Amino acid sequence: MTTEVRIETFRRALEDASLSTAQIVQRYLVHPTPYVFENAEGSYFDLKNRIAVQFGVNPEEIKMVGSAKLGFSIAPKKLWKPFDDSSDIDMVIVSRRVFDEFWQELHGFNINLTARSEGEEKLYKRFLEYFFQGWLRPDVFPFDYPGKQQWFDFFKRISYGQFGYRKVAGAIFCNMHFFETYHVKNVKQLRSGGTQE
Repeated sequence: MTTEVRIETFRRALEDASLSTAQIVQRYLVHPTPYVFENAEGSYFDLKNRIAVQFGVNPEEIKMVGSAKLGFSIAPKKLWKPFDDSSDIDMVIVSRRVFDEFWQELHGFNINLTARSEGEEKLYKRFLEYFFQGWLRPDVFPFDYPGKQQWFDFFKRISYGQFGYRKVAGAIFCNMHFFETYHVKNVKQLRSGGTQE
């Protein structure tokens, strides 16, 4: 299926009043084989399994999001932009245990007591915004938290190799409720003519 057909199919789903927003999220963002691996049997499982082994979770707790999943972006600044050679593969771990482990480490790192520069304060506020929505984005982990570098070292090792010559990035959702709620909110905004955050 071409990207143009994928976009048109998704647009029709947005306009279909018989489909709930949650059904659209399930149909297009949770269950199907990702666009990037559509013709590469086994590769999606291999990528999920590699991440699952690293973090000690079931491969079912690993999801792909973004343009690698759909074949096009639904982010506001790149809306309908096709997946191309410059696109990343964005993965998320949906695990309360992993979320809690990072949360506890960050708490133990005395995040609230660390003096922050103006730039660090902005980063900290972004971190809190995502945290309140039930997910951790390591690119906004504050300061010199050691887990941040370990996270990026792992994803660097699995980038530009077995899964294609492109960057693989990751984030953590606390559970499926937060994962689906976040995407339902964004798809609702698209359906109403708004944009994602």
